[in-house]
Order: sequence, then C-alpha cells, then structure tokens
Amino acid sequence: MIARTALHYAPEAGDAARLVGRQVANSGFLKAYLEHGAPGEVPIHALPADFEQFRADFPTGRTLRHLSAAQPRALMEAGGLFMPGPALAKRAWHRQLLGRGRYSLSGVTHAMASTRAQDAVREMVTAPMASWDALICTSEAIKTLVQSLAAEYVEALGPITGGKPKFQPQLPVIPLGVDTAALAGIGEEPGRAFRSAEGIAEDGFVLLYLGRLSYHTKAHPIPLYRALSLLARRTGRAITLIEAGWYYNSESEAAFDAAAKAIAPEISVIKADAREDAVKAAVLSAADAFISLVDNAQESFGITPVEAMAAGLPAVVSDWDGYRDTVVDGETGMRVPTLLPPPGAGYEYAWRHVSGEHDYDVHMGLVAQHVAVDIPKTVEALTAVAEAPGKARAMGEAAAKRAREVYDWRVIVKAYDALWQELAERRAFHAGEEGRDVPQMADPFATFAGFASETIRPPFGVRPVEDAETLLDLLAASPIAAMDRRSLDDGRALVAAMRQQGPMVMEQALSEAQIAEAARTFRALAWLLKMGVVEKV
Repeated sequence: MIARTALHYAPEAGDAARLVGRQVANSGFLKAYLEHGAPGEVPIHALPADFEQFRADFPTGRTLRHLSAAQPRALMEAGGLFMPGPALAKRAWHRQLLGRGRYSLSGVTHAMASTRAQDAVREMVTAPMASWDALICTSEAIKTLVQSLAAEYVEALGPITGGKPKFQPQLPVIPLGVDTAALAGIGEEPGRAFRSAEGIAEDGFVLLYLGRLSYHTKAHPIPLYRALSLLARRTGRAITLIEAGWYYNSESEAAFDAAAKAIAPEISVIKADAREDAVKAAVLSAADAFISLVDNAQESFGITPVEAMAAGLPAVVSDWDGYRDTVVDGETGMRVPTLLPPPGAGYEYAWRHVSGEHDYDVHMGLVAQHVAVDIPKTVEALTAVAEAPGKARAMGEAAAKRAREVYDWRVIVKAYDALWQELAERRAFHAGEEGRDVPQMADPFATFAGFASETIRPPFGVRPVEDAETLLDLLAASPIAAMDRRSLDDGRALVAAMRQQGPMVMEQALSEAQIAEAARTFRALAWLLKMGVVEKV
C-alpha cells in the first residue's frame, strides 16, 4: 500500500519580484510531485481559501483531496504531513493531541543561517518528535549543521533540566531538483541570437553568473571581478560576464557597476533579468561556462549550478556548502577553495546580531565579508576551461549526465516517496498511541478558570426569560452578538427545548471527557446567559 503524505500549502507573502531559491524550489517540487509523484489522489493540507489558490496556481489532471489545516484530525486520513520548511516542532505538539503515531511529519531545509531556521531545529529537541519523522537536508553540509545545532542544544539543556533529550527525526539527504529535459533542450540558437544582439565576439569567452545579485546575502562580486581581470590579462581573450538575475536594490546595482569598472575594466559586463524563462534560456545557451563564487552562509544548496549543469555548461564554483555536493571537481566543473577565520573569532558578530544592533542582512554580510575565495585558484580553473575547449565540452557533457541522473525532478520525487514509505513503516508499530494534553494548546476555559467568579458546575440551572425568542431575533440581526454563529443556532435550539421540557438543570458533576462531548451546549448556555436570553434558577 502506498503511503500518502499531505502536502502543506500556504501562499508566501512578500515581494514577488524578489525571487529567492526557496520559492523556486518549493514551487518546482509541487509541480514535479503532481506530475511524477506516486499514483492516486494527492492530499493538500491548506486553509479553504489557500486550497482554491493551490488549484489555480498548480493546474493538474491529478485528483486533489483537501485536508483542512483547521482540522488536525484530517491528517490521520493521510498518514503524513510535509512542510516546505524546517518548522516541525509546532506541528508535533499539534499531533500530540491525537497521538504521536497517528501520522508522520517531514520538512525540508533551505537557508539555515537565520536564527528562525536554527531555532526550528532546536525546538525539535524538546518537541514530541519521533523516529518516524524526518527533516530532509538538501546537502551533506546542511545535515552536518543540523546535527551540530541539535547536539549543542542537547548539551546546553543538560545542566538546566538535569537530563539530555534525544533528537528524534531522521535526517535524510535529498537534493533539490530541476527539469533537466527542458534545460537540455534549449539548443544553440537562443545563445547565438543573444551573443549577436549584445555584440559578443565569436572568439570571446563568455561566463554566466545566474541568480540573486547581492554582495551581502549571496556572493561578493569583487573576488569575481578580480579573477576575471587577471584571466583577461593571462589569456589575452575578450572576457564577457553575463550577470543574470536581480539586484537587491538600486544602491547595490550601482555598487556592482562601480566595482566592475574599478576592479576589472578589461571585461565586459552584460546585465540580463533571468527571472523570465526566455531570458534564462538565452543566457544559458550563450555562455561558455557557469561561474558562482558564493561566499554566504545563506546558501544551503544552490539551484543555479544544477540548472547550468543540466544545460550542459561546465561550472566553476566556490567549494562551499551544497556546491560541494553538486559540482564534481575536475569532472563536471571545478571547485575553488574557500577559507574562514577560526572558531572563536566571530562571537562579537553573534552578540551584535542577537542583541539587535545588527539585523539579519548586516550579520550575513559581515560574516561573508570574511569568507575568502581563492582568487589565484579561480584564475587557474577559468584558464583551464577557457584554453581547453575540448575539456570544457567534456565537462559540460558530464555535468548534463550528472544532472539527469541525480537532480532531475523524477529522481527527487521518487526519493521523497521512498522516504515517506519508510516513515510509514516505522510508524506502523505506534499507530495506536493515544493522544495527550498539550500545554501550548490548553483549553482557554481551563487556563482562565481562575479569572471568573465561578464556572458552570452543579448545582446549576437556567430557564428562558419571557421575551427570549424576540431577543434571539434581535441578536441574530446584530453583527457583534455572536462571533461564533453556532452559539446563536445552538441557543435557539436550547430555548425551544426548555419551552417544552422546562429549565435545564445540571445536578451531577461531569468528567472532562463528558464535558468535551457536550462542549457546544456548555458554550451556548454561557452565551445565552451573557446576552440575557436565559436566567439562573
């Protein structure tokens, strides 16, 4: 039997023009799963309005089943919930009400540099997670980071709690994916047209940087410009850099332009907005090689090198985080060494960030400012690609093959389905586990019981006032009388029943479970008293 997992969907707020890798990856995964996922209906976990938005954003011939995000018990029907991020702890507490074994939780890492993302890992340490849950890591470096964050938090809790909790979830490594067939099918014509339109010489060497153009949250451009300047002098060839992406803001764009003119006046820089598919295809086709000297802790995987690989380009990249997994040094491209200050040299920056003196962007920029990418090695790698076209073509062919075999969405989606099947098998032995109270989701009428003079308990009785029905009609017309309209409807039914059977009287104490079964009745009685429709007897 196929293990079904509900896909959580909530449209992401923010500036659509500021496209980031996380958004591209999440959207790509949803499209790919609808096309290549396990057969059968696909459960979508969303609020009603968001489900309708999902249907509009992701048209498909697949049968979709809506599991309301407002009804946690609905997840028991699916057996699993996938979140497009690492925040699983809150969902684990929600599940605790029903029982840990009722369904599995899985999430995926993206950028793990923010306090919010790292806290999501720490919160899992003290949440009711289980071995049938998983946090999918997109690279080996991210898996190591997650393990380190969890282990450090466990050690920190020991002296405080007198014990050390265990980090429960699985940490499988599954990379992000791309549509390799679409990228491999671009062909040469878009590139020829682009080079002609931009006046690029036939014997010129064209490098492509694809992605966000931000010196403080992606990649500082000066090491790249310096390397390209030295490359131009060494090879004597005309060097063109295509900067394809979007700038963080106009000030950043001006700073990039000024740096290029000052550091590398020998090279030509062409700007292209590759958020448009046709432009992305053109620049991928026009380039001789891909380059990305990422130096930022925000980079957790790097989808653009994989897109370039799928398009058949050799990649020269920094030896950094997920790039280390994707680009095979000497085979599909070349990785350039990077260097960090030793541990212990960054506490000042950490303190300035947590104290609020530096916001996230400033913090990331300061850290990245001290990540050194080896410029001489970059020049050597680029020279090897520029002066050995046969070798470059072989690398590009190997890169395209690796992209098809490892990073195509078909492969990635199968890995997700296999993981969810494994989690379901682990969970099968615990499916009958009973639910427990959850402190973060306590009954508000229990939490604030001490605020009121009394609660409904024996002896308690009420009867309708003389004009109860007329008052109910007036209340029905008021927009502020009943925020939960069910209390109004239930109140009418209770008044009608009391007209026929006499006052309602509570003579014996009820258990909490019995009260929970009759929760709407008790809420309606309190509302009727609040509105003066009934009175105590």
